[in-house]
Amino acid sequence: MDLLISVIVPIYNVEAYLDQCIRSIVEQTYSKLEIILVDDGSPDKCPEICDEWALKDKRVKVIHKKNGGLSDARNAGLDVAKGDLIAFVDSDDWIEPKMYQTMLNALIKEDADICACGTIDSFETSENYRTYPYYVGGSEETLAMIYKETTFPVSAWNKLHWKKNWENLRFPVGKICEDAFTTYLLVDRADKIVQIPEPLYHYRIRENSIMTSKFNLSRMDEEEAWRCNYEFVKKRYPNIQGYAFDFYLQKVYMLIHLIEKTEKKEFSIQYQYLKKILKNNFLYIMFKSKLSIKFRLKFVIGYFKL
Repeated sequence: MDLLISVIVPIYNVEAYLDQCIRSIVEQTYSKLEIILVDDGSPDKCPEICDEWALKDKRVKVIHKKNGGLSDARNAGLDVAKGDLIAFVDSDDWIEPKMYQTMLNALIKEDADICACGTIDSFETSENYRTYPYYVGGSEETLAMIYKETTFPVSAWNKLHWKKNWENLRFPVGKICEDAFTTYLLVDRADKIVQIPEPLYHYRIRENSIMTSKFNLSRMDEEEAWRCNYEFVKKRYPNIQGYAFDFYLQKVYMLIHLIEKTEKKEFSIQYQYLKKILKNNFLYIMFKSKLSIKFRLKFVIGYFKL
């Protein structure tokens, strides 16, 4: 195959992990790659590490830019990417040697627009494999897998897309949960999606990461992202809107319980906003939703503790 894959790596303050990440991309068995390293104004030695790799491998291109966050860095890579296909790797993660060859084979075999693979949650002392059955389907089926079965992760980094999927679409600058803001739109654009079970992407989980930290104002981006998902699905895929709404309400429940009792005053606006959503949908959750009995029992106990 003569298809060029652009691999976009947003980089900030990860000098301890960056060499492993870049090496895992450079050593892919599929070699026709454009490796775009986006130095997002990193204050450590990452800029130098990027430049050193550019000297070692002509496929490596480096962008040095002012810090703008993960979405802005990914967008900078998308703006210059010349590949037929697009992939992302976060700079503290790494990938298996056959990742892109395996995914490209599946994409071509199924004549699909998106390929997703299994992943490995890599903790400091252990690993958790996340694999799913081989699957081929359309947009509505795949969206249902996101909201109903949670068997199609929304993460950007375990997927391979045709570049055309990204036309006039970018990550939301300044927000976290950026993948949840974009994946449903990409799935909507796709005629066919394939998911393969092979766990090919190592997702490093660090204690101080944004998504493992306690509540802060930026976590409200999650509520917005999943609300946008629901509102979009409600208009375009009414058959599965109930699953999207149930999923959204679960996210709201999770968020409000991240706010400690001692923080309720500090985050009173956000707390009351989230509580109002749950209050307005209390009867729906208990008697009309398709949420599990286990969750509904957990919800009613948790709700009266708010």
